[in-house]
Amino acid sequence: MQTLPSLDAHAHIDPSRTSQELSEAGAVLAMTLSLEEADKVIGRKESLIAWGVGCHPRKLTAQNAFNPDRFADLARRAPIIGEVGLDVAYQVPLERQLSTLRAVLSFAAKCPRIVSLHSFGTNSSSLTRSTALLLDELRHTPVAAPILHWWTGTAAETRQAVELGCYFSVHSAVARRSLFRTQVPLERLLVESDHGWADPPGAIPHRVIWVVYLLSALLKMDVREVRQLVWQNFSEVVHLTGTRDLLPQALADLLPS
Repeated sequence: MQTLPSLDAHAHIDPSRTSQELSEAGAVLAMTLSLEEADKVIGRKESLIAWGVGCHPRKLTAQNAFNPDRFADLARRAPIIGEVGLDVAYQVPLERQLSTLRAVLSFAAKCPRIVSLHSFGTNSSSLTRSTALLLDELRHTPVAAPILHWWTGTAAETRQAVELGCYFSVHSAVARRSLFRTQVPLERLLVESDHGWADPPGAIPHRVIWVVYLLSALLKMDVREVRQLVWQNFSEVVHLTGTRDLLPQALADLLPS
């Protein structure tokens, strides 16, 4: 069996990091926070790093600067859209967030990409949940194999997300929730570090392996089986989105057939 590197389905990497600094990071789906940041990294040639085009819902400046045409130009050249989504707990107007997300989903519905979605927070004044709002948007504009990053939805919402074809990239803090053993099929699981933008890239594999160990214990599976499962699931996401040719060749070559 081929020895596979760690696979981090959601991390943030400082664009100023050199390819040499990223050589020990393993395989990474690297998210960006704004179109400005994405413009700096799309087209880079790291062998196992796939860069995304994002507009984080917590970033007011990025949200206000979002331009659908500029986004589409960048996304056509990238395998990943991320990080995008909704966050009602932060002080970015919800209508601004929804406008951005709808433009993103509209593009992805016509031009499939690996999409990593943020949905966090509850508005205490109205009890509006980001997770419920995000699922409503996915029902209205379905996209292929959306990945829910750091998912905090209820058991009922999780079942709905599974029915919508969603995948789940889980951090150690999220993997401990029992609903990932009871509501999420094994074939929909990915792992992530949500590695911080300013942290050293070499820390990524160590953080991811702890998620793998945790899932191994919770799911009563061998660590190697969990890693193989994660790669198989990612391969299916790539197949469903038709993005293999957009990935770095060395990363694409690792995908199970």
